[in-house]
Amino acid sequence: MADAHSTAQARRRIAIEALGRELNSDPTSASGALASMLSQSRPMMVSADIDGLVSAAMLGSVAPNYEVVAFSVASAQWLVHPSLASVVPDDLFGVDLFSVQHDNVSNHIVQWGQRKLQVPEVLTALKEWDQLIDQAASERLMAVPSLWAKTQAGYEDATKADSAAYKYPFGTAQILLAMLEVTNNAPKFFDRTYLPWLVANCDGGVSTYAKYANNARIWWPVMAGAVGPGSLTEQVFRLVDTMRPHDFLDAVHRLERERQASGEARRLNDKWNLASVTREGLQNTLRWLTELTGWRDCVRGGLEGLEDWKILPLSGSAQIYYGGSTPSDKAFAANPHWVKVKDDPAKAAQLIGAAETALNANFYVGGQSGSRFNWVGPWETTPLENAGLW
Repeated sequence: MADAHSTAQARRRIAIEALGRELNSDPTSASGALASMLSQSRPMMVSADIDGLVSAAMLGSVAPNYEVVAFSVASAQWLVHPSLASVVPDDLFGVDLFSVQHDNVSNHIVQWGQRKLQVPEVLTALKEWDQLIDQAASERLMAVPSLWAKTQAGYEDATKADSAAYKYPFGTAQILLAMLEVTNNAPKFFDRTYLPWLVANCDGGVSTYAKYANNARIWWPVMAGAVGPGSLTEQVFRLVDTMRPHDFLDAVHRLERERQASGEARRLNDKWNLASVTREGLQNTLRWLTELTGWRDCVRGGLEGLEDWKILPLSGSAQIYYGGSTPSDKAFAANPHWVKVKDDPAKAAQLIGAAETALNANFYVGGQSGSRFNWVGPWETTPLENAGLW
């Protein structure tokens, strides 16, 4: 790709500046700030996907008083410890979830940037959202590579080095590992058969490295270089960088044969995403993860107590579509908090402004369902009846 080649030098400079600044032990860096928090007691809210689970377990292994107290399930509902069913703590720590209200580590694009929209009220709302993030980042930990690199969700074209096309392309687990390592807080990797592949593949890292090589082959080498030779981050990078076509599949099949021989329920599918996003599925996956890694059970009250956790609805949510293809009109009719910017600018602006209270917010750029700004709010206090997922 000519555009990818023409921007490569600028993109490499962006990655080096962003990761070099934040992946070091200086107290003013994101890694240094995280290191200063590890001795605290913090409740974690976690995305209920493999990246969120691995990241939370990793963080909990080096922060002895961090506990998972809430899972965001498919951006549709919350699974919450009973002690917090009636309150959202002020000191939540977000794992694979982005919020301007709480310290967090996550991997998505979160700012709109400089692109001008021909819809004044929506452009104003987006600029105010960006300003809100800038203010929050000066007050709390926003460990988000796209924020460090000033990636712009508003631009998707390959000619701009800071466009969404060249975002940080990996999961939360990879950047979290790097942050912990540079401050001498690395987690133990007792297992070397599956765990390196598991971390590497969070958020589809293994396939991303091949499929989106023009972007991925800048971000991952720079991340490994920032942490240094001999690091776990370097080893995980080299595992993928030098792999043969069948190496990851060999690990997938080997793990599946072990599972079948044990007679246990399937935890991961062939792409190593969660096989089941249910209460039992989360419980089984986390149990296996603690056994594989030797990391502690960091769920409040212990994994077995998940059976008593509360399923709670969202207090609010929104999807604001601004580009590309969109879902059907029937889908919009069934979801009153979905809106197309061109159809109802006032509603779109209002929903963007409401993201200030969200426990997770980000931009989804491109894809078959179109570019949009998403957010989900805190949990309500009334349990759902007969929730289909559970």
